[in-house]
Amino acid sequence: MLTASDRDFLDAQRVGHLATASVGSRPHVIPLCYAILDSSTLVFAVDDKPKATGRRLRRLRNLAENDRFALVVDRWDEDWTHLAYVLIEGRGRILEGEARREEAIARLRNRYPQYRRMDLSAERHELVELRVERVHRWQLA
Repeated sequence: MLTASDRDFLDAQRVGHLATASVGSRPHVIPLCYAILDSSTLVFAVDDKPKATGRRLRRLRNLAENDRFALVVDRWDEDWTHLAYVLIEGRGRILEGEARREEAIARLRNRYPQYRRMDLSAERHELVELRVERVHRWQLA
């Protein structure tokens, strides 16, 4: 579960890095815009940022084959006494349920103004929920 401190840290950062792996253990890491849905769930959208066309994104293929993920969200500073990160591990899947989807879109739009101009309809964009199973926190100060 995400603590209040975890949530505050995650809310203060703009991007995380999502790691997934294929069923054959081939790793894949990408930068990710995310929002907190509840104390045990984060969400992300397959959005309108440019992507290759013609096939499903590797992060979605990987989660369909192997639902395990890791997400690291870090704070960088030249003063290394300010370094910190949260590493979240868990299971990811396509978010289902219209009410939950609407809540996820509202959270993403509240966090990222760019999403307010995007059509995040189910016909165009998948939403993924990242269910938290383990959280590791680190900071020097």
